[in-house]
Amino acid sequence: MFEQIPTFAARKNPGTGWGIDILWPDGETEVVKGFITEHDAVKWIAEHSRAVAAKHGGADAAPMAF
Repeated sequence: MFEQIPTFAARKNPGTGWGIDILWPDGETEVVKGFITEHDAVKWIAEHSRAVAAKHGGADAAPMAF
């Protein structure tokens, strides 16, 4: 059986910097806003994605950056 894990993606917001979309296995999407650069968003994913996934029952996360 496959464990379902969230996917994290950095996304450019027109005129307002960067955000992160978290796609949960149940199809829900959560948005983390407030990053000035893509680097800041990707760094947050690298530092926090595993903890966020573990807190919600997943053992790992699938980070993605566009």
